[in-house]
Amino acid sequence: MKISGLPIVGYDECLMSWLVRSASVIGEENVLRFSESLEDPDFDLENRIVIDFLSRVGVRAESAKRCFGAQTNWLFPWENRAAYCLLCLQEDVASGRSPYWRKSWCYLHCPICVKHSALLVVADPNSIGLQKAWIVFVEECNGKYYRKTKCDLQWRQPDAPTKAVMLALRVQGFLTAAHKNSLIKLRGMDRPVRGADILAVAQLMFENFLFPRLRPPFGDGIARAMQSGSPRISGVRSIEHAKWLGCSDCNVYSRMTALILVGCVFKLFPMSRFIDVRMSLGLQSDVYSGDAFDIGRNGMKLSSRAEIGLAMGMLNGLPEGLKEYLENFINGLKRSRPGLLFC
Repeated sequence: MKISGLPIVGYDECLMSWLVRSASVIGEENVLRFSESLEDPDFDLENRIVIDFLSRVGVRAESAKRCFGAQTNWLFPWENRAAYCLLCLQEDVASGRSPYWRKSWCYLHCPICVKHSALLVVADPNSIGLQKAWIVFVEECNGKYYRKTKCDLQWRQPDAPTKAVMLALRVQGFLTAAHKNSLIKLRGMDRPVRGADILAVAQLMFENFLFPRLRPPFGDGIARAMQSGSPRISGVRSIEHAKWLGCSDCNVYSRMTALILVGCVFKLFPMSRFIDVRMSLGLQSDVYSGDAFDIGRNGMKLSSRAEIGLAMGMLNGLPEGLKEYLENFINGLKRSRPGLLFC
């Protein structure tokens, strides 16, 4: 989208990123006031404040939604959008334009840059602000030349093996398609499946695989083993709050691991490919096989029989063909016991 006198909107660019790049024309104070008036300056495109502000700079509401709208509601909170692709930012600068923040970096199920097939990098959320694309780019440059940087995370992700990234990217594409399309074809099934049904099952798994680092007896979700050095979380008000916290952590290694486990359940790749990467994921022994039954029985962080009942109610409401496709996972969940889920 091009607006007279303002920078061209980059492919997949967030609204706030574009407004920051346009601040010299719109006015820095105006952009700052706009950002401080909203909980989500990137995607709150139904808000009257947003619509009025954009109309004053020549952007109609319909154009804004089409250009800046999110493709999913699986979004990180504004303050947690700290994962980015350094290669994309380097290409922005090399092309002679300001680096900009991509919308896809803000999605729970997208820890991998599709363009570069590379795991995203996570910055310290406390060190970045509105100018975050420039800030993280400069921080990386400083780090490259051993200069002191503000971005000093307590926990740094290990390097991800290429084979693991490519497996997770396969599942990321599958879930992206489920967000975009009403029907999805699964290998081995005669009829396509509703994208919404696939996402409901995937969300259940994400909430459990990414369960946050709570104190015993609750433990951690099985995808969080590589975060063993990070502090535990306190002040959780409810299990629902804990699940939300887990899915609001932009840590890319944990999300990559969760994607691979989702891929095991949905049979998106041969089991031999999972076996090739499982040692790098830090998984516990009782899901080490990658078998959907073991993942359902031992990998789900459900808090009570009642919660298991709610999960089973959702799964039992799936179309018969999809239930049969996920039979091993569902049977594993049926065999689970709350007392065994927190060890």
